[in-house]
Amino acid sequence: MYKKISGLFIMVLVLIALFATADRAMADTQFDFYYQRIEKVVQINNPEPKGWWEKTKAFVKSGVNAVKRTWENAVTRNFNLGEGSKRWYSGEDHNIAYDVKRVKVKSEAHLLELMGVKDEAELTDGQKALLAVYRHSTSDNIKDRMKYSYRNKINVILSDTTGFDDPGKYPHVTRDFWPYSSGATIQMSSGRYNWPGSESSARSTFVHEFAHSFDRTIKEFIKPYGKDGSHFANELTKPRTAFVEGWAQFNEMLDSADKVRQMNNTVDLIKIEDKKKAGEYTNVEPDTLTGKQLLSVEGINAIILHRIATEVKGGKDKVFKAFTSTGWKLFRDLSTITKQLCRQNPDDIAAIARIIDERTLGKLSDKEFMQYIGSSAAAREFLKNRKKAVEEAVEASAGTVEATGKPLDIEVKTDGASPFGVK
Repeated sequence: MYKKISGLFIMVLVLIALFATADRAMADTQFDFYYQRIEKVVQINNPEPKGWWEKTKAFVKSGVNAVKRTWENAVTRNFNLGEGSKRWYSGEDHNIAYDVKRVKVKSEAHLLELMGVKDEAELTDGQKALLAVYRHSTSDNIKDRMKYSYRNKINVILSDTTGFDDPGKYPHVTRDFWPYSSGATIQMSSGRYNWPGSESSARSTFVHEFAHSFDRTIKEFIKPYGKDGSHFANELTKPRTAFVEGWAQFNEMLDSADKVRQMNNTVDLIKIEDKKKAGEYTNVEPDTLTGKQLLSVEGINAIILHRIATEVKGGKDKVFKAFTSTGWKLFRDLSTITKQLCRQNPDDIAAIARIIDERTLGKLSDKEFMQYIGSSAAAREFLKNRKKAVEEAVEASAGTVEATGKPLDIEVKTDGASPFGVK
């Protein structure tokens, strides 16, 4: 019961924040960094009460803690971080919390001082990752995205879990300080990146979470990530959820050729979670799914957006323009962006459509396709040529061809201009 009330309360607060910023003009974002270190783990309730009185006290206390935890998660971490000693409530074990000390970071030298060193060579691998995130916040790649954000300020919490990373003693620390974006706040932790050479992974995650911070899209309300609440780049989820995560993955891909290769390899198989057993997955070939199902996979959303950004002339700016110009729509999926792209760039419709067609293995019907490219003359011309190519292929095979589910290589030109770039 407390969990349902907490979830509803958080949802209401998120909606209030979204509508409060709905009309705000885009402005370059400022990051306010806070360094926090775990001081101790605190037991806030009796995990094994005995007798009716102890059980009653534990029940009442669990309700009080649920309210405190919800407030700290939804309000304090987003709008009133503050400095000094704070309490960070565990999401994994509701009987514990963490006492942390939080300080606003003034400079790189100040961050090193807060982590207790004079030279970065003395840092742990996880602390080096936090330093890499702080530095990356001023990089050209991040600055380039700031103009697309509607937020004036984003808080970034750098959580140093050093000394509490032993899973035997502190089994919930990794999950309780897992990187996230709540919109107004991004949280990164040292424990998540406590391995040699983790800096590039931390920077990529920071880009991912920053992309979430300037996306107002609201995911599906009921189990957006399935029964286990987790998600994978190649997991079949739901349209809005796939877009939200695909948008963030796409932003990572723009900065990393390794991420591009990784994403394309990842979607060679699609993960489907068991409807009854949380966390149990079956891997299936993409061509066993429908076109609409493939568009509910975040990795495929990311690849489509990346290909449009890199293969269409001026594609990156066009994608971000379509994204920001639909920013007031809270219930967006990939079709929202691609239809807007087609409205704003009619000469690119064939190029955009071909990318979608390839990534859905030629499985979308004309009616389904129009949900993604509209019904303009150029869109209908693409679909006409697509149908003609299929008919010619069937005729050439003398009726012996087997359906492979693979896209046809259709060359379509509009107004004499080649719509296809080089991948």
